[in-house]
Amino acid sequence: MIRCRAVLSAACCLLTLSVAAPAARAIPPFMKEFQAKYAKPDSADENEKAFAALIIETTKCNVCHVQGEPKKARNAYGTALSKLLKKGDFGAERLKTEPEKATAEIVAAFDAVAAEKSAGDGSPTFGEMLAQFKLPADGPAATVATTEPTPEPMPEPAPAPAEGTPVAEPSGDAAAEINKLGGSVMQLAQNDDSLVIDFHLGGTALTNDGLAHVKALPKVVELNLKDTQVTDDGLAHIAGLGTLVRLHLEQTKVTDAGLAHLKDLGNLEYLNLYGTPVTDAGLEHLKPLAKLKKLYVWQTQVTDEGIAKLKEALPEVTVVK
Repeated sequence: MIRCRAVLSAACCLLTLSVAAPAARAIPPFMKEFQAKYAKPDSADENEKAFAALIIETTKCNVCHVQGEPKKARNAYGTALSKLLKKGDFGAERLKTEPEKATAEIVAAFDAVAAEKSAGDGSPTFGEMLAQFKLPADGPAATVATTEPTPEPMPEPAPAPAEGTPVAEPSGDAAAEINKLGGSVMQLAQNDDSLVIDFHLGGTALTNDGLAHVKALPKVVELNLKDTQVTDDGLAHIAGLGTLVRLHLEQTKVTDAGLAHLKDLGNLEYLNLYGTPVTDAGLEHLKPLAKLKKLYVWQTQVTDEGIAKLKEALPEVTVVK
């Protein structure tokens, strides 16, 4: 699955510096959470160590900001994070009284941005870039040179699609119809023919019926429906999508009734319901999802009591509220 190092220095996105200061200093909670989860300076892997040094010592705030420009000038990654993380929401008093909730919100924003395209349709997601030790920043320091030797090129009669590029025709009419609706169909990697389908940022023409094309495709492991107009009825089309591992339903109109269509998605590990009207009743439909590891219910009507009941059935699931 895509290894999402999401977040590259969200700390850099909300700064506490004066315009004249020579170096920007990130707000502590953002940098702290990022370093704890994603920077691995003590790793035995040389690539991991170099990546940590790149983040902490070299690129710093230019991960999110444009080098040499005023602090309000953000690159694409910083812009995406700034829509979810607001400085005013993480004041000292709040960090003191509810640190766990504040941390969960930061991590949820990181994960959400990791799933976004780095530069429009056909481009890799921010998470895919980070998994390859590439920062969405400006300048020559944005990439770590990996220590693995470059293999000798092998002649191929027909090269496979590059990672993060649209699948041409192997999936037939279904992929073409998804493209017409503003979605993209991408191969997970050159050596993995699993498919990632993304309607986020381009799915304004997507209707419930349009999801029937998703079910017609083989090996769909990720589906991003964030910000689309899909409702409960649309989820009926993916009810039998047994290969699905990640599902984004953030800021859709999906309700408790729609979650009933997910109960047979036996391989689902990640489900994002941020900003939907779901309640504790909807969580009852998720109890059969034995492989579910991450569930986001931030800004929903789900309660702590409902989460506790879900965790009785799924003790391994991490719920972000």
